[in-house]
Amino acid sequence: MAIASKAREFRVPLHNGGSLVIEQTEALVSIDVNGGHSMFGQGTSQEKAILEVNLEAAKQIARELRLRDIGGIIVVDFIDMTDDLNKRLVYEEMKKAVEKDRSTVGVSELSKLGLMEITRKRVRPSVTFMISEPCTCCHGTGRVEALDTSFSKIEREICRRLAASRRKSDPEKPKSWPRFVLRVDHEMCTYLTSGKKTKLGLLSSSLKVWILLKIARGFSRGAFELLPYSEKENDEEKETVSESPQKEGSPKLSVFPIKKWMSRAKRAK
Repeated sequence: MAIASKAREFRVPLHNGGSLVIEQTEALVSIDVNGGHSMFGQGTSQEKAILEVNLEAAKQIARELRLRDIGGIIVVDFIDMTDDLNKRLVYEEMKKAVEKDRSTVGVSELSKLGLMEITRKRVRPSVTFMISEPCTCCHGTGRVEALDTSFSKIEREICRRLAASRRKSDPEKPKSWPRFVLRVDHEMCTYLTSGKKTKLGLLSSSLKVWILLKIARGFSRGAFELLPYSEKENDEEKETVSESPQKEGSPKLSVFPIKKWMSRAKRAK
């Protein structure tokens, strides 16, 4: 299990303070060599430090290729070196390191930009793709949508519903404002209700709508559902911050504390 866990790590530390950043896709693999705190120095001393990091990186890269069973095209971005002799030393070190590999490995010399292309015979999918699945939140990108962006989507969806609705409300009469139920994940709920002037309050007042906020368990970050408000929602509203007890077969919802529609409408007048 420990080996499998390390085979999925994005960043691999080097003994001399540098690190490797490995990004795998189905098309190719990119490996970036970082110097870290070992890069201090100037002139000859810095060039020597860069060489040491790149040589250590070459050894570790060859090991990672075997450990992760990476195949296909691998592009390595070494730290830039000015001395052509040092570039040659890194190339020779890489060729020597991949000799231990049972698969057929080809290594190209470093380009002017410090890039090295490695080809490794692909026998089966890499370990990373065999022992893992794409994240349901980021869908394999490694990044999730910002809450500000998700909030903008919610705002646009409400505007779209209002534009499509045949029912016209009077901005001066809160009782006539449209009512919606907004189901979101816990993080979005916190985002919408934090601070004195909450995002939820600003959204409601700017668009002239009433919004009943609910936390929906199982929603991934940024996911939301906008539904029309119905009178039966009154039975689910709570006046205290607590999760409602779940009955067998009932939807797993936590109702965010909110005042009754009519009482809020009266105060808004």
